[in-house]
Parts: sequence; structure tokens; C-alpha cells
Amino acid sequence: NQPLPAKSTVAQRKQANELRKTLKPLLEKRRRARINDSLTHLKSLIVPLAGKGNARYSKLEKADILEMTVRFLRDLPSTPVKDPADSYREGYRACLQRVSALLPQTSLGQDACQRIQQRLQILKSSLGSRLENQPRSSGAVAPGGAQPGPQAAHAAMWRPW
Repeated sequence: NQPLPAKSTVAQRKQANELRKTLKPLLEKRRRARINDSLTHLKSLIVPLAGKGNARYSKLEKADILEMTVRFLRDLPSTPVKDPADSYREGYRACLQRVSALLPQTSLGQDACQRIQQRLQILKSSLGSRLENQPRSSGAVAPGGAQPGPQAAHAAMWRPW
């Protein structure tokens, strides 16, 4: 929708106006089709979740589909918010376990693998005590002593992976 140059002729302006008049209904038709497709998809998802039979609800109005969806989402039990330190601990533990599981598949020698496995075991055992000694409200410190990058007070918890 760029303005036409000042020197455009009356015929060019008229042609551009006709093009807009032709395209507007087509764009509106596509927009409505997208809305209807989304509502049909939403209906196919929400009717079984709401415990309703499909036969009875084959001719739901759009407003009914939206109301059922709002009701269903409102009635969902809220999930408790995890403490960031607990979330960090779980993530770090999962990372250590994954490294331990993948280590034997590497091309490292057996001696190197054993040394790394021992270090991972030390990290696993010290993980709980190091994080439990921290105050709950502070940001978590990586078990190796490295501080995570700068964080805002409400930013996502730093992860070692």
C-alpha cells in the first residue's frame, strides 16, 4: 500500500483503486477461511476433551466452540510452579546422567573414560549438598563453581546444556 507518485495519471490511480477493490474481498475470504479452519480444528480437539459425543455436537456454532474451549481451559487444574533451584538440580542431574550414558560410546580410551566417570560421580554426589546449602531465592551456581551468565530477577534458569 505505497502511495502513488504525484505524477501518476488519473487512469493509473483508477486502475490501482480497481485492483484494491478486487483484492479486498479475496483477502477477506482467505481470512474467514483460516478462521473457520481453525475453529473446525479446535472443535475436533475440544469436543472429545470435554467429554461430549460427536453426534450431538456436529452443528455447534462458533461461539459455542469458543465457550467450550474457555470453560475447558478454566477448569484445568493449575500446575504448581517449580522452585528454580529444584528445576536447575533436575536439569543438571539429567545432563550428568546423559553424559555418563554416552561416554562409553566415544572414541576415548578406557582410562580416560574411567577418570571422567569418576569425576561425574563426584559431581552427582555433591550436586545435592552444594545446591541445598544455597538460599532458595538466590540464583543457582553450577557445581563446578562457575557462575551462570548475568540474569534478570525473573529470567529463565541457566542450564548446563
